[in-house]
Amino acid sequence: RDFAKVGVPALLYTLQNSLLFVALSHLDAAVFQVTYQLKTLFTALFAVLLLGKRLEPVQWASLLVLSAGVISVQRQESAASTTTAG
Repeated sequence: RDFAKVGVPALLYTLQNSLLFVALSHLDAAVFQVTYQLKTLFTALFAVLLLGKRLEPVQWASLLVLSAGVISVQRQESAASTTTAG
């Protein structure tokens, strides 16, 4: 039972780190870093939705700024790849 409490998260963490290296090998460093920050956004959203946690207005504002940054970088990357391909 104790193994499941520690082992399952450890295995998931190992899988996550392996997938991060795969992602890093396919993305520019800046795109990877900003997209990686989505983890923070989803953690906050799940904490609110599943755990009933309340966030302060400044925390919501921070999440909006983070989201705007991710969207901005993704749009720039998409435009750059379209220009290169076309």
